[in-house]
Amino acid sequence: MASALDPRFKLKYVSEDNRGSIEDKLTAEMKSLINEMKNAPLETAAMAPDVTEDAAAPKKKKKGLGSFFKVTTDKTAGPLLQQDHAIALELQLYLQTETLDAEEDPLKWWRESQRFFPRLSNLARKYLCIPATSFSSERVFSTGGNIVSCSRSSLKPDHVDRLVFLAKNL
Repeated sequence: MASALDPRFKLKYVSEDNRGSIEDKLTAEMKSLINEMKNAPLETAAMAPDVTEDAAAPKKKKKGLGSFFKVTTDKTAGPLLQQDHAIALELQLYLQTETLDAEEDPLKWWRESQRFFPRLSNLARKYLCIPATSFSSERVFSTGGNIVSCSRSSLKPDHVDRLVFLAKNL
């Protein structure tokens, strides 16, 4: 999914069979990110210490007999459909733009294109800023290689694990 957010590659190396599922995952991730951003201010407001329970609780309105026979409509369906359409449109516009040169910086491109793709840029910032290195695991393996040598090849795996742990944590 992260490669789809890289403007240098997009879906270039993805088979036709997997494109639909990747697009679905991207739209679902954008929806969840939007919901997280919407809920974040509410959580911080609920944690405010100066708000008392009596002042924060709204008063209930008395219902008349006619209110039981009203037909209610779902007012949230309209904005949700518009949001889904906007997300799908933003994703399709992004996929139709030209791919970036392989030598260009994708984070710089997202910074410049943030106003055109606001939801996708938040998602790209989330996934593209993860460093793709494995230095720590390589160091552990090299330490294990230093411990297990020709003269110490008969060490049991438990002893090797303990020696590597001690070498890395002391």
